Amino acid sequence: RYVTTTMSGVNPNGTPYDDPGIPWVSYFNGGDALHGFLRSQYGFPQSLGCVEMPFASAGAIYPWTPIGTLVTIL
Repeated sequence: RYVTTTMSGVNPNGTPYDDPGIPWVSYFNGGDALHGFLRSQYGFPQSLGCVEMPFASAGAIYPWTPIGTLVTIL
């Protein structure tokens, strides 16, 4: 759980990613997390398993998702 962090890993095509300054990060399944991320649209799969939200939305739910919070993705 981080107010801001660098998220890094490998994309499905094998290229690495290293994204600094990712806000409001709450990990729930290994490297999967709820977090802020700027996208042109939200509401459909476009990440490697994370739940990406506008910064304001991620900041609003961060206080409600302490470590151990059950997360169900529908």
